[in-house]
Amino acid sequence: MSARGQLALWLVEKRLDLKYDVPEITFQELKKRLSSEEASKYVLFDTRQKEEYDTSHIQSAFHISPDMSADVFMKQFGSGIQGKHLVFYCSVGDRSSHFIERIREKALEKGAISLSNLRGGIFRWYNEKNTVVNENGETDAIHPYDKEWGKLIIKRNGR
Repeated sequence: MSARGQLALWLVEKRLDLKYDVPEITFQELKKRLSSEEASKYVLFDTRQKEEYDTSHIQSAFHISPDMSADVFMKQFGSGIQGKHLVFYCSVGDRSSHFIERIREKALEKGAISLSNLRGGIFRWYNEKNTVVNENGETDAIHPYDKEWGKLIIKRNGR
């Protein structure tokens, strides 16, 4: 990714700050939390399409459809979110921020401590050289969403 691509991702992050009123967690803070004694209090949710998730995702993240209703989310995950910090992500943060807005009230009623969006999504996570996995383990692959959004990804090992 060029300097132009880095600036573009930063601008996307800023645009999403203005578009959504959701708390964010940076990749640095998430990484710190996931390696702390309180790691079990954090639950990750990947709100991208299944094909994107299957290409790669953050270790231990649950895949959920970006179109899932709050009621379906509560039915599937409600019993496991009490006392937990829920972190949602997608490619850059748009779909996951929208998802948080849709389920926030019900998740907090169900006992979630907090809901936050991973700032810059999996693209920022990946670009900062953090590990992503698929069903075969660690991978250097990342789904670009489409050709234009893929320009925001720093390629690894020629990919």
